[in-house]
Amino acid sequence: MRATKTIVLHPDDDGESLAVVVRELTVAEVRNVLLTDEAVGDPLQSLVFDGFGLGDLLLQCDASAADLERCTPGELAPLVTACQELNPFFFRVRQAIARSAKAVQAAVEQTLLTAPAAS
Repeated sequence: MRATKTIVLHPDDDGESLAVVVRELTVAEVRNVLLTDEAVGDPLQSLVFDGFGLGDLLLQCDASAADLERCTPGELAPLVTACQELNPFFFRVRQAIARSAKAVQAAVEQTLLTAPAAS
């Protein structure tokens, strides 16, 4: 049975609290999202946190994008913590992919800088 955890967020704009259920992801879900799905979405959402974005949190919980966008990054901290606790595998794979992408980018840039000029 999947682990779940309920987190209560407190967005500042209306004073109402928001209960969000975080769920543990399966290995297949992590594979499908990180290795086979095409990157789609709002670029700003993908840059909210260092190394992951709102879309990653949305995958792991029952909140909507509109719900999470009402919160500041600080207000989302309990949700981030719960997601990281229930899905460490997701964050390890995401980080490994990001490291690999940076290494490939650096190699390509180095090749471009050292390639002989075309005549």
